[in-house]
Amino acid sequence: QMVVKVEVAGMGGVGKSCLVTEYCYRHYPTEYGLIIWLNAETVDTLITDYRQLLADLANVDADMDKSTDELVGEVKTRLFRSNVPWLLVFDNIENSDWKKFVPNGAGMRGHVLVTTRHMEVESGTSDSDGTLSLGCFHTSEAIELLRRSAGSHNMEGPSNAASARELSERLGNLPLALSMAAAYMRQCDVQCSEYLDRYAASEKHGQSLLHRGKLQDYSLTVASSLSLILPKIEEENRTASEVLHLLSYMGPDMITKPLLRHLLNAKANVDRCIEEEECEDASKYQFSRKNVSFMLCGTILGGAALALPAVHTRRAWHVAMLTMTATSILFLSKSRAKNDKLGEKSESTRRRMKKSISVSGSFSAFEYEQSDLSWDILKSFSLLSVKEGKGSVHRLLQQAMRSRPSEEGTLYYLKICVDALTSTWTFKPEEIKSWKESLQLLEHVKSVVAHSQNCHFDAQYTLNISQLSKEAGVLSAMALNAFVEAHASLEISLKLLDSRTNLANKPEFRKARAEALYELSKVHRYQGQYDDANRCLTDSLALNNADDCLTADALHELGILEVKRHNLDSAASFLQRSLQIRNSLEDDTNIDHRTNTDSAASSTLHQLAAIHVARKPPSLEKAKTLLQEALSLSRQIGQRAATLKQLARVTIRQGFLDQAESYLGQALELYLELYGDNKLHINVAAVKFQQGALAVQREQLDDAWRSFYECLRIRRHVYAYAASSEDTNPIHLEVSCVLHELASVGFAQKRFSQSMEMLKAERTILETLEERSHNERIYQARFTNLTWSIKCAKEMGDDKVATQFSNERMALKKSTGQKSREKPHHLHSDSVTLQQKAMECRLLARKFALEKNDSKIKLTEKLYNHEKLLARLEELGEEIKTASPGPMKQAATQFRDSLLLWVDQPGMRSPVLTACDRLRDVLRAYGVQVNDSITSRK
Repeated sequence: QMVVKVEVAGMGGVGKSCLVTEYCYRHYPTEYGLIIWLNAETVDTLITDYRQLLADLANVDADMDKSTDELVGEVKTRLFRSNVPWLLVFDNIENSDWKKFVPNGAGMRGHVLVTTRHMEVESGTSDSDGTLSLGCFHTSEAIELLRRSAGSHNMEGPSNAASARELSERLGNLPLALSMAAAYMRQCDVQCSEYLDRYAASEKHGQSLLHRGKLQDYSLTVASSLSLILPKIEEENRTASEVLHLLSYMGPDMITKPLLRHLLNAKANVDRCIEEEECEDASKYQFSRKNVSFMLCGTILGGAALALPAVHTRRAWHVAMLTMTATSILFLSKSRAKNDKLGEKSESTRRRMKKSISVSGSFSAFEYEQSDLSWDILKSFSLLSVKEGKGSVHRLLQQAMRSRPSEEGTLYYLKICVDALTSTWTFKPEEIKSWKESLQLLEHVKSVVAHSQNCHFDAQYTLNISQLSKEAGVLSAMALNAFVEAHASLEISLKLLDSRTNLANKPEFRKARAEALYELSKVHRYQGQYDDANRCLTDSLALNNADDCLTADALHELGILEVKRHNLDSAASFLQRSLQIRNSLEDDTNIDHRTNTDSAASSTLHQLAAIHVARKPPSLEKAKTLLQEALSLSRQIGQRAATLKQLARVTIRQGFLDQAESYLGQALELYLELYGDNKLHINVAAVKFQQGALAVQREQLDDAWRSFYECLRIRRHVYAYAASSEDTNPIHLEVSCVLHELASVGFAQKRFSQSMEMLKAERTILETLEERSHNERIYQARFTNLTWSIKCAKEMGDDKVATQFSNERMALKKSTGQKSREKPHHLHSDSVTLQQKAMECRLLARKFALEKNDSKIKLTEKLYNHEKLLARLEELGEEIKTASPGPMKQAATQFRDSLLLWVDQPGMRSPVLTACDRLRDVLRAYGVQVNDSITSRK
């Protein structure tokens, strides 16, 4: 009977030995009468264990004079003749030498179990009867291990549950690391949430946690494995070792063979550039030595001429000067020619480098061959686990690999990764087809950018990395609605640009910073952080300072912000200015430029339509005309869907319900085509909300409930970052809006308890929002919520609760009026100073705006007023920095930003006067008497 051999393969720390040990305990003595455990890490350890095994089997001391072959032969014979079933375990084999230790026959019955880091069965080199590939836990299994091992009191509560999930992901669900974490928590009596904080801090500072007074590093086992495996990989194929180093800086998942080819291609380019730079340096050195020798000879000749006898002194002096002058001229001309030649060569090297990096998908036969070979080698050593053509490298393996290179080596590997990603990253916001491909690389980009933050790159690499981080943020926001991740990527982009203080004023750095600030402003707006968005846009415009597409985009975004704040006149002014700039940049000869201009104009028309809808009374027909014009200009899926959604909103209010239904159906189809599997998108939620509103108009209440509830489900998912651990509803105004609509539908269906539940959830959100920011919209929403709560309580027959809500509504109304009256008496002293500065600036701004086009005013006086206004605005800016947070500071900031934006523009009169009017309203709310007596200059 042949011996049955089974391999258990996997990377260090996944629990191969533990699994086999458990198997042994479960099947001894019921199935095996003899179990032999052998340390198979080296041939020497195997021989030692075999000598001890022979001594145990023969019940005598092992004969040390026997050769290895004699020793192995005798053990095999005894096992073959054994009358009991046996199991032979070869633990942690590193090469194929172990096979000669396996018996050829099994006797009564014999099995062999092998644990190894090598995956030979997939490459066809294994003669085993089966291979079990052991990977890491799933997240649910990792959490269960922590729950069982760390002590139940350390895992109780939602905070610890969330921490357990995050910790499991940080440790890559590696069983060994999880077991060590659990042991630490149990023995030190530390809760999981506290342990996670400690782990994050130790990881941040490059240290490890204390365990029984000794440093314990989770990657110790992985590092030990690497110390054994890497030399063997380098012996077999050095390229595979280099690939492993490069993968340690990439994302742990979604590794593909094309990615390996891009890495190898980029490595070849970087190596070639380094080699050429070294040759240039050597040439410069040789040239320098020759020049010094040449100059020295000239000096010696000149000195020799001076040393001639005195009778020829005058002639000797002339000869010496002539010799030294000629030498200097020749030296300088040669030096310049050589430097020009080296400069041309260096520039050509950079151009070749740039060209080679920009070519995507063009690989040599060597790169194809080496990527395939590296892939197979890394798989065979269990360093790369592959499923459906996608590879994964364990996070702790990456961490251990990153700790090996020097700072210079790290910079080298990161440059290669940046170049590879630059060549394969195809993301363009306006091209939907590029989204899917870019999402495959998103985590790689974020990983490389994160590791690049503290490295010192040259200017071009810094710009490239910043650009990658910015575009990763845009993709996260647009395709995934991952606003927290998008915010982080954009902040890193800005941080990278800020790190090069000596280049901050270079045009390309100013432009890159302006673009990143613009994108960050949109992420702030998506999260409802309008003040932060406004600040980013103002800074972006100040950096760019040119009438180009970026300025038009920023003005458009400012218009959207003003719409959100219900400052409709100001919004219209920004949007019109944006359109003017775009029209001035039109280039009918460039098709791509024209397409982008039309797309941007479509967005602006869309927002102008939104203003007409928001006005009181609304101009619905005008809004519909603008939206139809926007639809005719739009060629992008997402943009067309948004316009169709807005058209549906208008037609619902006009009563054209069938037309609205058609618009919404088209919008939803386009969004689902755009986002694919990601149906939990904020734009899909907006369509569901409008479908609910349409169903209410048709009195189809069940359909309305389903649509609104689907909208709520999506918004809960999108805004989950704003939810507390005690509540499922995020603190966001859009969530409160859909809760209110559900309450209204529930009330109409006479499901009063369900309606009251929704109103209670809405009230919780609104009260929290009011604590953060006092504004009219939140006050009106609270007031409406209490009105509906009163009606609902009365329908339920609970007069006591109805009276309670009624009293609460009266108190809200009274307190709001009292706050309005008391505002002037509750200003901080620094706010009073700010108020005075703002009033001075406002007076000068109105005067300047009204007299700007007055021909009776001398030019010198206008220039003087202009400079005076700018000086006062600078003083106001300094005062704003020291003022206490509050409505006055917010109003002064908005006023100053608007003036700085418009004061030098041709059409500045209307927006400047609008800004003055907005500040006037705030000042009057504080009890300040404002009298606008300046109308014109007599």
